[in-house]
This record gives sequence, C-alpha cells and structure tokens, in this order.
Amino acid sequence: MHTFKYLSYIVILTNIPLGLAYGDSSPPDLEEPVIYSTALKLAIERDPRMGLAELASEAAEGRIDQANLRPNPVVGAEVENFLGTGPVSGIHGLEVTIGISQVYETAGKREKRTTLARVEREQVEWQRELILAEIETDVRKAFVSVLLAQELVSLREQQLALAERSASETARLVEAARSPQVELARASLAISQQRISVDRANRQLASAQSALASLWGVAPSPEFTVAGDIGLDQTLPSLQDLISKLQGTAPIAQFEAITRSREAALEVERALAKPDFEVFGGGRYFNENSGDVGFVFGIEIPWPIFDKNQGNIRTARAQVLAVQNQQEATSRNLFVRLSRAYQQLTSAHAEANAIESDLIVAAEQTLTDTEVGYQRGQFTLLAVLESRQTLFDVREAYLDAIIRYAEAKAEIEALTRPATIN
Repeated sequence: MHTFKYLSYIVILTNIPLGLAYGDSSPPDLEEPVIYSTALKLAIERDPRMGLAELASEAAEGRIDQANLRPNPVVGAEVENFLGTGPVSGIHGLEVTIGISQVYETAGKREKRTTLARVEREQVEWQRELILAEIETDVRKAFVSVLLAQELVSLREQQLALAERSASETARLVEAARSPQVELARASLAISQQRISVDRANRQLASAQSALASLWGVAPSPEFTVAGDIGLDQTLPSLQDLISKLQGTAPIAQFEAITRSREAALEVERALAKPDFEVFGGGRYFNENSGDVGFVFGIEIPWPIFDKNQGNIRTARAQVLAVQNQQEATSRNLFVRLSRAYQQLTSAHAEANAIESDLIVAAEQTLTDTEVGYQRGQFTLLAVLESRQTLFDVREAYLDAIIRYAEAKAEIEALTRPATIN
C-alpha cells in the first residue's frame, strides 16, 4: 500500500538587525532655547529602536498572513514491482501510481492560529508603547537635569558677582584707610572660591547637556540651552489620585493584550490535540496487463493514543494563569516606586516653600543691613562675609530642595504616563 508522509513546515524567525542607524544623524538646529516638546521630538525621531519597532510591526503582519494559509497539497509518484526476480523481473510487473494528497486541518486550527498571530501583533504595538514611555522618561529626566544645572550656574554666577561687589567695596574702604589690608585679601579669596564654584557648575552643566544630546544621537554635545519652568506647584495631587493612574499606564495596560495572547495560544494547543487527516487520490498504471489503468483513493488519520498534546496544553494553561501574578508583581513595583517618589516630592515641596517664604527674605535683608553697616564702619568684613555665606547656604538649600522636587516630579510623571493605545 502506498504510504504518504506529512509535510513539516519549518519557520525560520530571523532577528531584526541591531545595527540600524539613527533616522537623522545630522546635528539638530539648537540656536534657540530647546523646550521639552522639542527635546522629546528629536529623541523619538533619532532613536533607532523606533525603526526596529516599525520592522517588528511589519514582521508581525507577515506572521498573520502566514498563519492564515492552508497546508500545501503534495504531488507524488510511486513505482512498484520492477527490477525484481521471477514475475517482476525487468519491468514486466511494473506499477506506477501518480496522485495528489492534501492535509485537512481540523478543530479550526487555521482560525485559531490566525487569531494568535493577530493578538501577538497587539503585543508588538505595546512593545512600541513601552519604548516610547522609556524615551519620554529618559528625555524628561535629562531635560530637568540640564534645567537645574543652568539654575545652578546662574546661582553660582550671582554669588560670584556678589563676592566681586563686596571686594570692590572693601578695596575702597582699604584705600580710604577705613579697613585693614588683610580684609582685602579675604575678599579676594572669596572671589577665587566662587570662581571655582562657577567652573564646577559649568562642568556639571556640560555633563547634563551631553547626556541630553546623547538621546538625540549627537556627540560631542553642541552648545545649547533649555527653557522651562521648575517652580513649585501651588498644590500637589494626592497619592491616591496618582495610584489610580497606574492602571492606565503602559506597563500595566499591556497585560490585557498579554492575557489575550496567552489564551489564544492555549486554544491553539487544544486544537493541536485533535488530529488532522490526509486524503490522497490518483491513478495507477499496470504494465503487466497491457497497460491497464485504475484509480486509487486513500485517507490517513493519526490515532492519538499516546500524544494528545497534553504537555503543551498544560504549559499553555500555566502561562495564562501566570499573567495575573506578573501583573500584580509589576503593579507592586510601580506602587513602591510611586510612593517613594511621592514622599520625596512632598518633603522637598514643603522644605522649598519654607525656605523661599522665610529664610531667603531674612538672609537677603540681613546681608543688606550688614553691608550698609560695614560701609559706615559698624561691622567688620568678617561680618559681611558671614552674612553673605549665610545667604549662599540658604540659596543652596533652596536649590537642593528644588532639585529633589524636580527629580521626584519627573519620576512621578514617568510612572503615571498614560498609555496612548486605546
């Protein structure tokens, strides 16, 4: 009896190459101050992962097309009873069978396979969404770092200008013999210290600019400034309101698509437990009877005694149940990060408000009174330097609070970024 074998399809999945170039490698126009939306637009346009996401989407469409195809028919030929001995010596007993076989899938395998490919296509879109969220987070944090570094440079320059003004006033008093020469040396030392602080702040700014420019695929970093508001919000959202936003973020919302994908995969495995059948039909030529011809027909159905695909079904069922645990673990991690950032936000907000409303005003007034008194001979230069250092320390504390506030706010905005996929 003629035996027909099933065709096995080997699908070779090739990885998308990682060496793709940026969408635009030319330096961007940075003559005007860069705002956040511009910085984000440049990062998205120039991130090679976005190109990979487009290719992954195209690959997913190809898998949908392939999943919806039926098995190919198989054309075969078989020659029997030749080159033997006795009655079948030579070609006297030759029999030639030519026919075609077709595998028929059962249990809706093609439809279930196509459904799985379609829901996996949704996961590709969610991967793209996660990449976008990561880019936004990186740009937001880098942008805030540059903005804060610019504020630090400005503060250091103000402190330097104040030190130079004090030195100029001291020089006039020394020239008028109203202050000893040593106080002029102290004023010059204060200027040197502030110049070192300005240089350090400029190096920090250059480092922050380089980090942001690297997200645009630009190296070395060109000269540019950023524009934005890092002031304190009048009111803060409640932690409960922020927690409620987590469900709409990409890391959580993607699990709905993951669940559908795992369930579709389980349906495919269940369908594979049902055997397909193969039908064959053709003609047979008998050489020994003066070229008589007959028709043949056959059907083959596997007998699932041992292999009922039970192992794969068990695995697929466990993977469906695992999605809930994965979602809960992700939610827990986001909740912990959000709570930590919120505590930093509220603490820094309260500290900055207190410093701005009380300490800065008092320190500035104290320095003004001390400088006026110094010019009248009521205070020494040491008193002026101490008042100035107090103001510097207060401004430093305020900027430190603003930095912690801005960093926490950027983290919260990243954690609660709503997904753009409906």
